[in-house]
Amino acid sequence: MTDDTAVLSIDFLCGFTIFMVAFIYVATMIPGLLIGLQSKTIDYDAVAYRTGVILVEDPGMPTEPSWETESDYDKDLVQRFGLALSRNDPNILSSAKVDRFFCSTVFLYPDDYHARVIFGDYPYRFNISFKEPEDNVTRSVGDMKPDGYGYIRRLVKVKGVSNATIDWSKIKPAGYNYVGKDITAEYQVFTIHLNTTKLLNDEKDPAYRIDPRSEQIMINITDLEQTANASVSDKTATLVDLYINKNNVENARPFDSEIQVYLDGSSTPIPDLVTRNVENNMSMVFPPGFFDDLTTEYGVSSPLPYADLYIKLKFTAPKDSGYLNNTLSGPFEYDYNPVNVTQPVLKDGVIEVAVW
Repeated sequence: MTDDTAVLSIDFLCGFTIFMVAFIYVATMIPGLLIGLQSKTIDYDAVAYRTGVILVEDPGMPTEPSWETESDYDKDLVQRFGLALSRNDPNILSSAKVDRFFCSTVFLYPDDYHARVIFGDYPYRFNISFKEPEDNVTRSVGDMKPDGYGYIRRLVKVKGVSNATIDWSKIKPAGYNYVGKDITAEYQVFTIHLNTTKLLNDEKDPAYRIDPRSEQIMINITDLEQTANASVSDKTATLVDLYINKNNVENARPFDSEIQVYLDGSSTPIPDLVTRNVENNMSMVFPPGFFDDLTTEYGVSSPLPYADLYIKLKFTAPKDSGYLNNTLSGPFEYDYNPVNVTQPVLKDGVIEVAVW
């Protein structure tokens, strides 16, 4: 009988050798399989990309009312930052949201921003900046950028605000000047009509819509002197009252600190509505959400179907000297007529996100 012991020994050695080679090969592959789980290899570009997407494609939370209209005292109600007009308008930003986002007196870095736009428990540091090339002004929030960081740059459009400038050329032809009106009237009242329902349901694309509920509304009255009769020496007017009304004066919302009123080119708004002289012009700025915040306390519902803005002016000049008085000719319409109101336009913008 033939002895096969040597053959078995060779087979065993070959098999064991193949096993060891395979084991060593697999062992060398394991660190490569786990390398993606090591913290030192976090893809900061991916974090920056995600943050940029949230900012330029998401409107934020809450949406009704929009987060940028929350007061400073209610900032805890803001759950997520987003700068887009709406989910249907990615890359088109709201100027009101941009202003609110970069308001460092309200939201503090990093805590307020980390919880609302970066998310997660990892202690990322970041810098978010925004620039409108037309204005050549850069706004930013965050730390100085180090040598290495994740980065994303997004080109966007920014919806501009609307405003109405009512000068003598609009006042006189519209019959707002004093022509045969009640000369015994103590005050002359100028009314501006904002039909919110019409503005929001005029089949306008949101990118070009005038939205009094969530956007800043600006109204300028200029050239008051030119509306008075030339023979009158004292053309100084006096601002007596300013209020929002739906149906009647009893249910009107009076002037409050939310409204910024500037007189005769001053860069400082008046702190209250004590009787003040107006020589030639006045500007009124209503913050985003102002016209959506008229509650039943003022006799109106929200959202407001329409609003009449009354500017009560008293004049030191004789009553037949002129000035604003449209109580019989109807209110000035704040609408989509470009003759009356400057329409919203889209401006270029750049937003940059750096994360490390």
